Amino acid sequence: MDILPFDQTHISQAAALFVQSFQTLRRSQPILPDLMANPQRVRDKLGQLVERQTGLVAMEGDMLVGYMGWFLVDGFRGTERKGAYCPVWGHGAADVARPVIYRALYQAAAQQWAAARCGVYAITLMAHDRELDNTWFWNGFGLAVVDAIRSLTPLNDAEPEGFSVRRANLDDVATLAALEAEHTQYYSKPPVLMAPQPPHDEDALVTFFRVPANNYWLAEQDGQALGFMRFENEEFGATEIVSARTTIAITGAFVRPAYRGRGMAVELLDAGLRHYGSRGFARCSVDFEAFNPAARAFWLRFFEPVCYSLMRVPEYVAPETPAPRDDADSV
Repeated sequence: MDILPFDQTHISQAAALFVQSFQTLRRSQPILPDLMANPQRVRDKLGQLVERQTGLVAMEGDMLVGYMGWFLVDGFRGTERKGAYCPVWGHGAADVARPVIYRALYQAAAQQWAAARCGVYAITLMAHDRELDNTWFWNGFGLAVVDAIRSLTPLNDAEPEGFSVRRANLDDVATLAALEAEHTQYYSKPPVLMAPQPPHDEDALVTFFRVPANNYWLAEQDGQALGFMRFENEEFGATEIVSARTTIAITGAFVRPAYRGRGMAVELLDAGLRHYGSRGFARCSVDFEAFNPAARAFWLRFFEPVCYSLMRVPEYVAPETPAPRDDADSV
């Protein structure tokens, strides 16, 4: 088996490998949109990796048996680290000897990631493939983010007890901004400990509401806002296999700690599912950090994982080598 640079001649075979694996996932999750089952769509995406020259292939003679491509991302996940990220469509391997193929690709890719001084390595896998999960686990990767999906079937017919749920509007921007600030602070505290992120401020919320499909739902008691759930049609960061015009994505959810355990998040979710189900949407998606225990426990009650994103943070990143000094510059 030879490991070679990924070029234009490899795109069609690589796309066929991905589509075959994606179709396997869709058989167990038929609610997924079929956009990424289109080989041309995958070929177009793989062309991005060829243009950047950030990819490798595993070849047996003239046959491509595996491929891996990535993006180099500065400030990965809001940190100061540079990351190498391999998206779900950016890798694939033949069914025979897949662990061996992936191991060879990773060993070669890691050389390039280290040379680029990446402080994070990340890859997104389809959730049906336990053998592949195990392969990356044994390469030192751990679970970071889960993409999950569900139908828009309502959850229950019970009325909220002691609180109400309603759809928010522009008059609620100041209230939502205050809740979003609390929401953002939560993620940088133990046990989640994510890099601090700027909250959605009032200007950002006004822009958000200008998009027709975008909505917040608010949980209130005695006129006080206690929690929200945010829905939008286009989300940066979600895995491509769930993205479609008929997918509504949950991009934020928060209930003030003192009011948790009363079913507010369930009622917020139910309100959104009913709304979008009546408006022609086909599915609801969410992505969440696996290391957020409260979020993980909630979302896995109602959603089925379709992708796992794994990360490795290498202990050592070589410092940048200073450029050679030209003695003429010191004269």
